[in-house]
Amino acid sequence: MSPAITDHLLSLHRDQFLRATQHPFLKRAAQGTLSKSLAAIWLSNDKQYIQGYISTISDLLDNVRRRQAIPDAPGADPEIETRLIRWLEAGVQNGEREVKLFQQVAEDYGLDLGTHGSSLLDKHKLEGLRRYEALFSSVAARKQETFIPWLESAILLWATEKVYYEAWSWANSQDTQIDPSSRTFDRDQDGGAMRREFIPNWSNGDFLAFTEELQSAVNDGVARAVGGDDAKWEDVKRRTEAIWKAVLDAEETFWPDVPDDGE
Repeated sequence: MSPAITDHLLSLHRDQFLRATQHPFLKRAAQGTLSKSLAAIWLSNDKQYIQGYISTISDLLDNVRRRQAIPDAPGADPEIETRLIRWLEAGVQNGEREVKLFQQVAEDYGLDLGTHGSSLLDKHKLEGLRRYEALFSSVAARKQETFIPWLESAILLWATEKVYYEAWSWANSQDTQIDPSSRTFDRDQDGGAMRREFIPNWSNGDFLAFTEELQSAVNDGVARAVGGDDAKWEDVKRRTEAIWKAVLDAEETFWPDVPDDGE
């Protein structure tokens, strides 16, 4: 019996996974030693990234809804498709909420996002953002397969959520003020933006449950579609392994470099 596809992907590139989710930027964020300028660089890139994320969710949501409307569509699995739609609808809402959160935090903590209108100036883009934008575009432009047509987009979305939860959970573990009830932010170089707003937002149980809901739907959908067929399992691995590697490549280079002095 084949393992869950997400377990298979998580077994690959373990060293790179740790580099992407345990970056020095995250440690400084947890210790309140990020300058406002570094926090702003990251936030402006994440704000731009979320646009591609929402677009990917919306495209997949439209595609799954269209397939549900076709009687006896090849490879259809109404129960899995219903679970995906439920998650995707929540994902759009979460993405839109986070756009507002980013803007509010930037205003509250005096973080200059360096944007022109709603877009980040090209000179301010991190390599990781460029990689994510290329990945979102390539998945959107691909020819849709008949066999598990939602596979690439769903794996892309799961992968981004997984690495983000793991990264911010690790950051949370690096906070030297262990007791949340006694944490103070008056000495944080960013004013507390990271430790008060962002780290709790992406390291909590709700975000974990959200990520695992998609993971469960993807694993169940793949298992049903593969059904013990080795050739189909090899096809699933071929189509997903490159996406997983591309997400790790993007995430590892998404965090701004942090010099020894933190500035």
